Amino acid sequence: MDYNKEARETLFGSFVRILEELSEIISQLTEAETAKATAASAREDEKMDSFLKEEQALLLKLRGLEQQREHMADRLGWKNMTFRQILKTADEKESSALSPLFMRMEKQLKDLADAKDSSSRIITVRLREFEHILGAGSLSGFPEADSSPHFHDRYV
Repeated sequence: MDYNKEARETLFGSFVRILEELSEIISQLTEAETAKATAASAREDEKMDSFLKEEQALLLKLRGLEQQREHMADRLGWKNMTFRQILKTADEKESSALSPLFMRMEKQLKDLADAKDSSSRIITVRLREFEHILGAGSLSGFPEADSSPHFHDRYV
């Protein structure tokens, strides 16, 4: 077997493994977003910190894997290419291996975006509830956030 062909197969195998790991991280992020949304809508605020920490750890892993993916793609001649562009330039064997993986990742990314949107909406509603509660506190002596203090006028 030709050395260049062997080297490319090795690189390609590494590229596929990185994509599979990325897929797993995306799936875990989607689960974390869904859990965060569920906790927020159930008013289980004490759980939010652990979800946020888990999400941060997953995002760090995601960034590291993305850097590895970019490096491997560059070495394979696919620098700055989209998944669709890679499929067009890859040989038939590579394309048949990548196509289902890319389709799965595309669906996972859509699911992640939907979960993120849902959790953001729920968290925004919860924040408004907290603002309302804090605003109600202003009736009992706490100054409102938009009221201008008249410290100088009162005491000078």
